[in-house]
Amino acid sequence: MYDVKPVINKLMEEIVGEDKVSDAYPEDFTNPPYISFYEQFNKDYIKKGPEYLTEIVIQIDIWHNRSTGALAQQVNEKMNSIGFRREFARDIPDPNIKHKTMRFRGIVDKRNLLVYQ
Repeated sequence: MYDVKPVINKLMEEIVGEDKVSDAYPEDFTNPPYISFYEQFNKDYIKKGPEYLTEIVIQIDIWHNRSTGALAQQVNEKMNSIGFRREFARDIPDPNIKHKTMRFRGIVDKRNLLVYQ
């Protein structure tokens, strides 16, 4: 198993700041933007012998009182910089705040930290 969450947390902090990133649903929406992220799954890719390759899917949510587009571009660039590719992106209807969800996938080789698709 490989834990990529500390790396993602640092990258997202570079976009919106340390106090605006969480691996949980935002506690309040008084001072957006916020970025939250969740590991959707983390599994042994080959399932035979020692685990060298770990398949990881990360969901990243952007919360803003204005447009999420510019932040989504930055999130995409940061995730691509570590080898993860976007599988999905969608605006989520919410009358109170702009919300975009994005899903990224990569297969991490734990021996050298290269990320494959």
